[in-house]
Amino acid sequence: MKHRICRWLACCMLLTAGSAVFADPPTASKIAPYVQPGAPVFSDTIPQFREKFNTMNPDTPLPEYRTVDTGQVQNTVVLAVSKINDSLYSSTALEPGTGKIKSLQMTWVPLHGAGEKESRDLAFHYMAALIRFFSPQLTEQTSDRKLESLLKAAKINIPYFDAEGALRYVISDQGDKGLTLAIEPVRLMLNNS
Repeated sequence: MKHRICRWLACCMLLTAGSAVFADPPTASKIAPYVQPGAPVFSDTIPQFREKFNTMNPDTPLPEYRTVDTGQVQNTVVLAVSKINDSLYSSTALEPGTGKIKSLQMTWVPLHGAGEKESRDLAFHYMAALIRFFSPQLTEQTSDRKLESLLKAAKINIPYFDAEGALRYVISDQGDKGLTLAIEPVRLMLNNS
């Protein structure tokens, strides 16, 4: 069961950006930006990120990440997953060799029944904390509002992309199948005109 969940999360992670990374041969327009060679990375490795995140957010700790064997021969990213609880996972795409983060994701798989609201609230609390981690100028209220605006926009456009400075937010709302927030670095270009 645990192995199937990890594989499912790995597939969701690669498809979050609306890509078909397993297609033969993949075209550049269908590959998620973080999977492409030379894609930007955050400066931290996953252990460094986790330590900083847990220090900043003691009420929303992230358990240790475990690598996932996707069975793919291509070595463009290394995938790792951290199970927070039965309905909430964090996953990441890492640059091979350096272990630096190319994409960091939070996935909530809805529970049906009595615990669904509490499960959703906890997931949104973690997602807002993730937004605050990468945008430390935001307060708890403004990160909640940022998440709400992303979720609202994702109801219209699936997946929804929003670039803000050096960050790209990706929301994929698949209804009963789950909701994923991804945060990725983008390469900023100077306009010399």
